[in-house]
Amino acid sequence: MNCKHCQAPLEDGNWICPSCGWDNTPEEEDPAPVLPEENTVQEDSLSPDESPTDSPEELPAPESKPVNQKKLALVIGGIVLLLVLVAVAVWALTRQDRQAESPASESTTAPSETLSPEETVEPTGVLSREAYAYEGEDITPELSKVVSTMDDATLTNGLLQILYWRSYYDFLNTYSSYLSYMGLNTTQPLSEQTCSLTGTSMTWEQYFLENALMTWAQHQALYNEAKANGYTLSEEAQTQLDTSAEQLATSAQQYGFDSVQAMLEADFGAGVTEETYQAYLELYLTSMDYYFTQMDAMAPSEEEVEAYYQENEESFTQQGIEQDDTPATISVRHILIQPEGDMEGTDDSGNAVYSEEQLAEAKDKAQELYDQWLAGEATETSFADLVADNSADAGSVSNGGLYEDVTPGQMVDAFNDWCFDPARKPGDTGLVETSFGCHIMYFVSASEETYWYYAARSSLGQERSTQYLQDCLDRHPYETDFDAIVLTQVETSTAY
Repeated sequence: MNCKHCQAPLEDGNWICPSCGWDNTPEEEDPAPVLPEENTVQEDSLSPDESPTDSPEELPAPESKPVNQKKLALVIGGIVLLLVLVAVAVWALTRQDRQAESPASESTTAPSETLSPEETVEPTGVLSREAYAYEGEDITPELSKVVSTMDDATLTNGLLQILYWRSYYDFLNTYSSYLSYMGLNTTQPLSEQTCSLTGTSMTWEQYFLENALMTWAQHQALYNEAKANGYTLSEEAQTQLDTSAEQLATSAQQYGFDSVQAMLEADFGAGVTEETYQAYLELYLTSMDYYFTQMDAMAPSEEEVEAYYQENEESFTQQGIEQDDTPATISVRHILIQPEGDMEGTDDSGNAVYSEEQLAEAKDKAQELYDQWLAGEATETSFADLVADNSADAGSVSNGGLYEDVTPGQMVDAFNDWCFDPARKPGDTGLVETSFGCHIMYFVSASEETYWYYAARSSLGQERSTQYLQDCLDRHPYETDFDAIVLTQVETSTAY
């Protein structure tokens, strides 16, 4: 089996691609999440050395649920995706500039000028057009048109389709549980829905288009930097590129398509060719390979990390990050005994919750199972053996209830407090009650790296990454002809 995005080979039983991070779990093997999240969605920004974890109680927890496999045969997802690895770092830097494109945000006149009541500001950028979906019968002739230029490189409509629909699919793949809160309806045209994330009149179509254009610009700037500096692809990346045609054919067969062309058109719309996708893969693999090489070279030293924490100690302590021995990450196994029946109680805000009686019954059941385990071998292996038949957490059943690399504050309070108790040591066990039920806990290990050091290193690395990407864009400015852009139409209602 090969990764749906980058075509890297997958080990048997391991659906997470070690190369690009895409979750390739087949649709029929993807368990529905059992435990709801309790916070609203927030925009995440990860440093290059951060990686997300799927947790039963992550707050907030963008979901890593693959969408319809036919619709996403070649699209990466989860949080480790194109936008996180490259675009998110610049997203915050450019957000203010992008919002200036909206007539609702600020004018294009000089600060000293004031518009008269009769004057209006013409929308610019993606807002210059209300809709981009092609209405003609044959979009193929339009796909060769150039829509953006950077140095000697060009972005055609054909390549744009891949970037645009990937932006859309990645978003669904990451936030599928939150779409209704965000006001994104997959059964309606994206150009007819206002995007709730920007605070402007921007539609979802404009949002994903802007995202796609920014993503191309960052990849292309990195690609141009790599070529200008004579960069040679790593052996792994070169192998992926050299075997991509063969792997595409294999993927098409694996996912039930008659041809590679049919698979590409299902994912990205009519007229998108294998040649275009190969060009995309070269751009993606080269830019990302080069990017991580640069990030490795800019990795801060221990002295720099400690100095950075000291310089920003007030900010860190306000976030609850003290310079103590709290580990950066822990690994823990758990068995969730979930209350039976529907939620019968309400919290102070009127939200449905399990009643005290339901939670008490779940605790009694957990205690009984816990005592049974204690009376046996009471090993980590025997604990993991109990998970499949007893835990209600579908997200961890397949690996013996194990969650690795859990950071402080990632889990709900009671779960978190037990895991990060200063006295906690490998092999500790116990019961923890949360709003989800009662958890039987087995503490596996803690990292040697402390949390304050991890947070400072990540923050400093993020700053360097953001600045580096912005510098790349500054060295490689680009122009876009929004009038030339057309977008293929794909059945969004079947996308997940």
